[in-house]
Amino acid sequence: MFKFNTNVIASGVVMTVIAICSGQERKPLGADYFENHIRPILVAHCYECHSEQAGQQQGGLLLDRQSGWVQGGHSGRAVVPNSPESSLLIEAVGYSKPDLEMPPEQKLPDESIKHLEAWIRGGAPGPLHDPGETKFSRLGDQELLFAAARKHWAFQPAIQPPAPSSPFKGWNENAIDQWIAQGLVSKGLTPSPPADARTLVRRTYFDLVGLPPSRQQVEAFELSHAQDAPRAMSELVDKLLQSPEYGTHCARMWLDVARYADTDSFYRLDTRTPHYFPFAFTYRDYVIDAFNGDKPFSQFVKEQLSADLIGFDAESPEIAALGFLAVGPHANRSQEESLDDWIDVTTRGLMGLTVACARCHDHKYEPIPTADYYALRGVFASVNRIDALDEKKLPRLSSYNPTAADREAYLKERNKIDAKIAKVGGQKVQNKNQPAALKIRETELAELLLFHPGAPAHAMVVSEKSDPPPAFVFVRGDASARGEPVSRRFLRVLEPEPKEFPANASGRKELAERIVDPNNPLTARVYVNRVWGQLMGSYLVTTASDFGYQGAAPSHPHLLDWLAIDFINHGWSTKHLVKMIVSSQCYQQQSCGDSTQAELDPENIQLWRANRKRLSIEELRDSLLCVSGDLDLSARGRPASLWGEHYTRRRAVYGFINRFNLDPTLLSFDFPSPMQSHPQREESIVAPQALFAMNSPIVRDQASSLVRSPGFGECGTDRGRVEYMFWTVLQRAPQAGEVQRVLKFVTQQTSPAISSGKNSRPTALPWELAVQALMMSNEFQYVD
Repeated sequence: MFKFNTNVIASGVVMTVIAICSGQERKPLGADYFENHIRPILVAHCYECHSEQAGQQQGGLLLDRQSGWVQGGHSGRAVVPNSPESSLLIEAVGYSKPDLEMPPEQKLPDESIKHLEAWIRGGAPGPLHDPGETKFSRLGDQELLFAAARKHWAFQPAIQPPAPSSPFKGWNENAIDQWIAQGLVSKGLTPSPPADARTLVRRTYFDLVGLPPSRQQVEAFELSHAQDAPRAMSELVDKLLQSPEYGTHCARMWLDVARYADTDSFYRLDTRTPHYFPFAFTYRDYVIDAFNGDKPFSQFVKEQLSADLIGFDAESPEIAALGFLAVGPHANRSQEESLDDWIDVTTRGLMGLTVACARCHDHKYEPIPTADYYALRGVFASVNRIDALDEKKLPRLSSYNPTAADREAYLKERNKIDAKIAKVGGQKVQNKNQPAALKIRETELAELLLFHPGAPAHAMVVSEKSDPPPAFVFVRGDASARGEPVSRRFLRVLEPEPKEFPANASGRKELAERIVDPNNPLTARVYVNRVWGQLMGSYLVTTASDFGYQGAAPSHPHLLDWLAIDFINHGWSTKHLVKMIVSSQCYQQQSCGDSTQAELDPENIQLWRANRKRLSIEELRDSLLCVSGDLDLSARGRPASLWGEHYTRRRAVYGFINRFNLDPTLLSFDFPSPMQSHPQREESIVAPQALFAMNSPIVRDQASSLVRSPGFGECGTDRGRVEYMFWTVLQRAPQAGEVQRVLKFVTQQTSPAISSGKNSRPTALPWELAVQALMMSNEFQYVD
C-alpha cells in the first residue's frame, strides 16, 4: 500500500502528458451541442435534400437523425464518430474534392465547419431519441405534442396524497421514508441498516458544508448519537445549516446551473488573453449569501431575472443577482448566441424544458413551437447587456471594503494604467484597426480590476431598453428572414391562453412571476430534484434539466410531488428541504451492498441503500487544505488561482474560472464547462485523477503541512503520529495492521528521528509520503 518513492512520483508527470496526448482527457458531447450548434447548420443547408420532412433523401443520405448520418448513404458513412478526418461530411463541407462539395451552392462558413468537426470529435451525438425511435408518429407535429402534454406527468399539477404506511421499523416518521418504503415493498426489497455514527457524521458534513469533520466533532457526535440518535442528527443538521460554510458549499450546485465563470467565451486574438468579467465574483457571492440566508427560492429566481424591476436599486446588494444574465457567455460576440443562452439557462435551468431547440423550427419532441422560442427571445432582446468594464454604469457595491493599504496599492497601479491609456490617445494597434486604448483597457485594466484586492467591486447587471423592439419568428433561425410577428409572453404549454407581457417593458418581471407561480408544475419539481440529487447521490428524475418527453420519468413520482408541494408550503425554503431529506432514514442508511438485493435492483433505483459518492474536485481540494490546517475560510471577494506557485488557500468556489480555456485539472475531475447550463456532475475515472494525487504540488504541500502542524509535532511516539494521521485525514482510528504497515514504511524510508530536546521531531519526508498515501486512498476521496 505504501511502497512508492519519489522516482515513481516524478515519473507520473510523464504519464500525465501521455494520458492527455492520447485523448484520455476528451469528454463526449451531448444532445445540447447538437441542438444548439449542429441542427441549425443542417436545417439551413442540408435538410432540403437530406431529410424525411422534406421528402428528400438524395444519395441515400438522411441528416435529420443519428442513424442516418452514421449509416450514411450511397457514398458510405457520412460521419465516423470521434474521427472527423475519416468522415465524408467533413470532406464534403471542406470542398477538398471537386466532385464532393456540399452544400453545392456555397461553402459553409469556417465557424460552421469548426462546429461540425468538434461535434464529430465529441462523438457526433444527435437528439436523445432518434426519429425512428420516437413515440410520436409525426415528428414535430405540435398539435399531437400538445395533446400528449395533457397526460405527460411533468405538465400535470403536483398533488400531495397522504403518505402510505411503512412496514419497516422507524420508517413512519418522515414522509420521504414512507414513499421510499412503498417502492421497496413493490420490488421485494428491504432497507439497509442505519449507518454507524462515524460514517453518518462524515457523510452529513460533506453533504452540507463540503468539508470533513474534525476528530473532536466525530467523537462528540458518536457520544450524542449513542444517547439519542434522532436528536443528535437534528442538532448536527441545524448546526451545519447555520454555518457560513453551508452556503459556500451548496452554492456550487447553482453555479453549475447558472454556468458561472470569470471570463467570456473567447480570447483576444492579439494578446491571447481572455475577455475578463472583472466583477462576476459579486454574483457568486450573492448566490452564497442567498443560500446562507435561506432566501426563498421563488424570490431567488425573481431577483436573478429582474432585480432591477422589483424594487432593488443600485445601492442594494441584491442587484448583483442580475449576474445570472450578465456573466453568461457570448457577451462580446454574437447577440443571437447570447439570447439563445439566456433562453436556455432560464428554461432548462429553472424549468427543465429544452426550449432552445425550437430556434430553427418547431421543437421535434416537445410542445414548444418556434413562436414560443421567439416570444421569449423578444423578452431578452429588450434587455441591454452592460459592458463588463463600464464602471460608470455598473452599480458599485459598498459591502466590499478593501483595507486602506490595498486601496492605496490599487490606486497606484490604476493611475499607471490610466496614464498609459491617456498617452496612446486615438492610436490604433499596429496592423489592426483597433484603438490601442481599448486593448490596454481590456487586458491590463480588466486584469487589475479582477484580481487586485484593493479594486472597487461592482455588480454585473443588465438594463431595460427604453423602447422594446418588436419580436418576429426568424425563418429557419435566420435573422435576415423575418416571419410572423409574436408577442412577448410565456410558454403556451404552461399557460394555454398566455397573456401578453406589457408592451413598454421587456417582460422579465412577468416571466419570473410565471416561472415561480405555485401553479407552474415544473419549477418546484425541478429544484427539489436538484437538491435531492446532490444529497442522495442519485436523482428522482435522472435527466435533471429535462422534464419533457425526451427526459426520464421519475422513479418515485409521488415522492417528487410530495417534496415539491412541501417545499412551496414551507416558503420555498431550501434549508427546510435539506433537513427533511437528511433527517430521513433513507438518507441515513448504510452504503454497503447486499448481493441478493443488488440482483433485484443493481442500480439502486429504489434506494435500498445509500449511494457511495466521490468527492467533487472542489470537495477534494478543500479537504486537502482542511486536514492539513491550511484552509482559509474567509468569505467573499475576488477569485484567485487554484493551482500553481501561488495558489489560494481559500475554498475552491473562490477559484478563478476561465470559460474559454477551462483548467485541465478541473476538467480531469468532471468540472462542467460553463459554456452552458449543466444539470449535474458526470463521474468518470481516468488516469489523470490518480496522477493528480501522486504529483500535484498542492497534495504534497498539504501532506507536508500536516506533518509540520503543531498537533503532529506534539505526538510523543511514532504510534501516536500514525493515530494522528488517520484521525486527521480519514476521521477514524487506525487498525493494528495499518499501524504496523505505516511504521514499517517509515522505517524503510528514513534514518532514525532527529532529536533536539523537547522539540524532537521525526524526519519529515517519510511521514509526508505516508500522509500523501492516505490522501490518495479511496477512503479519503469517497464518502460512504
